[in-house]
Amino acid sequence: MLLAVLSGSAYLAFFWRQPPSRTIKVTVERGQNTAQIAAKLARAGVISNAYTFRVYAGVTQTEARLQPGHYRFKTGLTYYQILKELTKARAVKLVSVVIPEGFTAKQIAERLSAKTKRPPADFYEYISGQGVPQVRPSELPPELNTVEGYLFPKTYQFAQRAHPRAIISRMIDQFQLETASVDWTFAQQKNLTHHQIVTVASLIEREAKVPEERPLMAAVIYNRLAKGMPLQIDATVQYLLPRQKAALTEQDLKIASPYNTYQQTGLPPGPIASPGIDSIKAALAPAPVDYIYYVLTSPDGHHTFTNNYNEFLAAKRRANQGQ
Repeated sequence: MLLAVLSGSAYLAFFWRQPPSRTIKVTVERGQNTAQIAAKLARAGVISNAYTFRVYAGVTQTEARLQPGHYRFKTGLTYYQILKELTKARAVKLVSVVIPEGFTAKQIAERLSAKTKRPPADFYEYISGQGVPQVRPSELPPELNTVEGYLFPKTYQFAQRAHPRAIISRMIDQFQLETASVDWTFAQQKNLTHHQIVTVASLIEREAKVPEERPLMAAVIYNRLAKGMPLQIDATVQYLLPRQKAALTEQDLKIASPYNTYQQTGLPPGPIASPGIDSIKAALAPAPVDYIYYVLTSPDGHHTFTNNYNEFLAAKRRANQGQ
């Protein structure tokens, strides 16, 4: 009888087909603990018992070394083989991202998306919306739900799989670092907040074409504010459009928005782009001139500045005539 049972067992072991191995994809998120990872592996069918897996990880002292990432496991692996894969040091792929001065938050989100392969909305969530309270800079007024202007422009190295919140936070931290050594005396003397200075700097960044004109543009902005004149800066209207135009229309200038400086006096509620450090410094050190007008009059980006309306109109005519 015993011989018959053994013979039958041998027969089954030889002829019984094991179920075919299959590959299962599992993603371990950053911050997940051993219990959460074990439960995920059990639900996916990689392991049969989450509790015994946790015990094995504890006994082998591997639970503290589990790495986040995307995994592909074959069915039928031992706990040892699974934990060996989960604790393997994973190479971090870095991407270089260039954020130019004058980029808007929308442009930054699109640039980050192209480099990290995440949707722009993943980044925009932390630029504008529910992510803002978690990463907002201290200078930002409580009523403003956008970090526009505080994403410092420079070349960054990010892990390609870095979380959008970490990336946006890093850019805000860079803003704080870069501006920490700037002389803010002018702001204190004029009773201007840091946020207002950053807003002025963003206007300068979008309007100035040549570096030496930044302090002159700062002077025009402050002079017009002092006189109660609307700033009438084209870049604020461009900011409201879906895409930038070569020339604004009369209809564009009538857009109802607190950012439209043709329709509103004073500064817009916040920055319209990310200013570089030179524009921030210019906003803190305007040229000692009485100009209140400027117009682009040279193909190389130079403007004509004046405090005389007739001179401004004449310069504008020359510019339109290509002289």
